[in-house]
Amino acid sequence: MDKIDILVPYRMHQDFWYNILKAYARKHDFSVALLKGRSSYYCPIIRSGANISPCAFDPTYAQSCRSKQSCHLLKARRRIRKSQVRILNWWVFKYLVLGEDKAIFRIFDEAHNLLNLESLLRLEIHPKFLQEITNDQDISQKFIVWENQLNNNHFIEVAMEKGLDFIKSLHSVLIEREKNIATVLNENPRKTDLETLRELRKITEMISALSDLIKNPESSDLSFFFQRDRFSKKVRLVIQPFDIAFIFSRLFRGSKNLFLSATIGDGEYLAQLLGLNPQYCHYIHETSSFRKENHPFILLNEAERLSTATREKKQNSFRSIENQSQKFLQLLKQHRLRGLILTSSFELANLMGQLAKANKLQVITHTAGKSDTAIKDFVVNRKGDVLITPSAWEGISLDNDLARLCLIPKLPFPMLKDPIIQKKTKKYPQFLENDVLISIQQAHGRIQRNNSDWGISICFDGNFRWLLKKRVKSIEPWFSDRIHEVSISNAKTLILQMINTLTSQKPSNTLKKEIHAFSRMEKSDREWLESSGLADLLKK
Repeated sequence: MDKIDILVPYRMHQDFWYNILKAYARKHDFSVALLKGRSSYYCPIIRSGANISPCAFDPTYAQSCRSKQSCHLLKARRRIRKSQVRILNWWVFKYLVLGEDKAIFRIFDEAHNLLNLESLLRLEIHPKFLQEITNDQDISQKFIVWENQLNNNHFIEVAMEKGLDFIKSLHSVLIEREKNIATVLNENPRKTDLETLRELRKITEMISALSDLIKNPESSDLSFFFQRDRFSKKVRLVIQPFDIAFIFSRLFRGSKNLFLSATIGDGEYLAQLLGLNPQYCHYIHETSSFRKENHPFILLNEAERLSTATREKKQNSFRSIENQSQKFLQLLKQHRLRGLILTSSFELANLMGQLAKANKLQVITHTAGKSDTAIKDFVVNRKGDVLITPSAWEGISLDNDLARLCLIPKLPFPMLKDPIIQKKTKKYPQFLENDVLISIQQAHGRIQRNNSDWGISICFDGNFRWLLKKRVKSIEPWFSDRIHEVSISNAKTLILQMINTLTSQKPSNTLKKEIHAFSRMEKSDREWLESSGLADLLKK
């Protein structure tokens, strides 16, 4: 029985694939199953009301568990081993043993996220964790020594030898602590309190993370940074691998792999990061079937190169953004349109929120870590006129009249003073520009979700001109067809024309003319894809 694995970065992508494929599975007689992370399954033994199961942290306990037949996690694993199409996230796949049935084909959805795969192994250790969990004086003393070395600096780089000694010592202490808790847990799991389970979870997650980092410190280009937060002034040890080829290398062996993304950027750069041999890589670049005239990306002629590097530059940049955004906010109010504003920081989000409210628009925004609630209010509950967020550059779908304008006041450059960003930029010169351009293309795709949908993205940052010239390889064909540079007045005229001609059209989620799955591809691309083993699934 041939297997196909669909690997995704986030839970919402798993649900998306599963909801679509389970309908096709019934119609075309193939099986499909979904497996989420271990903590997503409720434990029938622990009666705490939380989905914290001991077997997620203690394999020895799982082997002797008295409730194997009613365990939701084990049931899900049995289903996925039997299924022909298996949907998992990358992290589950990395640790899960799926038996002898290896997939003949693997699809990596939203593959542009693989460019930041090393962030899955990035680890931060705080003094509070050491005090609460380990209570080891020798380990805590090393933190004090590093903090004294900081002086007035925001960070220092710790030598690999000293960093490895520290995490090896911490690893040993945590393993002993885990054994002690597991012993108590095995004696009487029904009487184990929730706080003990949470402590066990923290310990086992840290052990797992440290084990990965200890395995290949040199091949992963492991680096240690001791940092002080600019705002809270709290210190932490950041452990970061910079070479990610070793992390998921086994995923690419023994099967054909399709890396799927509308914004994969520079494919050769992705192959380099993943340690793939370019000789065995094939690139298929497709334009979009959505009407490009209904979804232009506008860079304003008046756009200046914005910067927040100094206080003076930030003030000038914010003043420029304020001047350019007024007419577009007024259009949203006058024509009762909804809009999306994607900002590069919470400070800029606050500024745009004030401007929108001054134009009598109802604003939906959020603080750090609260984006899900704001997006639900805007999309599901249809609250507000404009959604302002620094977080939702990808992953949300604002179909039809959910949003007609997407305003991008400033490009989302990462924090250049961050030591992680500095080292990654030095190691991979194309990282910075490629990363920003992928975010821009993802942002543009938030407001056109079907062929009859329409909307306009407006960019106020002149840095976009510079990026286009420097990293043309990171621009997808579908996006390059939509880029225009016009004045504010012409952009306003274009929006008014689209409002007058397109608002009366009824939205449709289907194409008027059905397009064959491979009709627009070059012959060589089509032959390669049809021979890959995926074609039959796609045609179904």
